Amino acid sequence: MDENRLMFLLGISRKANRIVFGKDQLRSYLKQPRRNKMLFLACDASDTTKKNWQIRCKSQGAKCIILKEHNRITLGKAIGKDNISAVAVDDEGLLLEISKMITQAGGE
Repeated sequence: MDENRLMFLLGISRKANRIVFGKDQLRSYLKQPRRNKMLFLACDASDTTKKNWQIRCKSQGAKCIILKEHNRITLGKAIGKDNISAVAVDDEGLLLEISKMITQAGGE
């Protein structure tokens, strides 16, 4: 998966005000009845954070994608924040584009 393109799409999501971050907002996002939900985790998020979000995603039918190249600082910069461990996109069109990108890359 082209993570730089993903960072670009996350930036577009932020400008469109369709990005979700913060523990409470992410929990609400995961509980919403949608078909396509994805959570993106920074590569340097703590093991506990990764494990907790993976469990929540699995129970809510969402994909949990751990980035390989981008840490909390670069993930935060992509959406105009300082330090972010987890984000989600709240836009079906952008999620569809990201899903295509992941599929073309052959998975996560």
